[in-house]
Amino acid sequence: MAAPTVKWFDELHMNEITQFNFGVIDAGDQSQPYKFNIWNNKSGTSDASNMEECTITTRDMSGGVGDTVGKIVEVVRDKWFHAQVDSLGETDLDQPTSKIGKDASKDLGTTLSTSVNNAGAPITPITPKAKEILGINNNGNPADAGGNFVTVTLRADVPLTASAGKQDFKIRVSYRYV
Repeated sequence: MAAPTVKWFDELHMNEITQFNFGVIDAGDQSQPYKFNIWNNKSGTSDASNMEECTITTRDMSGGVGDTVGKIVEVVRDKWFHAQVDSLGETDLDQPTSKIGKDASKDLGTTLSTSVNNAGAPITPITPKAKEILGINNNGNPADAGGNFVTVTLRADVPLTASAGKQDFKIRVSYRYV
């Protein structure tokens, strides 16, 4: 089976996201919430592998946890970002349970299903397991392919003690597949 085909899309599932721009956030402020969707095999005509044990976190540009001497990345090390998994019905964006970074990640998943029509057989909804994003072929319509994507909202919460200047970092989704 083919490897997962992972793409990130905006809140409306229309435009692919290749980079995030949270803009300038002053110390002591929060960013605006940023909602997006992570798809596996969007509009795929054949099956791809499922993404299993899915999590989201932040990492420095080297893939580290932001605490390398001389290359401190506070946004990662000090867990400035919060992640809320909307597709799991979460509402903890402003709570400590949603912090991601250094040693904290959030499980990704969905309660939605993907409808499939196997060789003329009746449509059957397939629901992913916990921490899974399906890779089955689908029409790319969120109403029909809910098991093939997760919806996440991110928000930065910059402390008053933040150092001035730009901080480059990655938003990383980890998963395994067979």
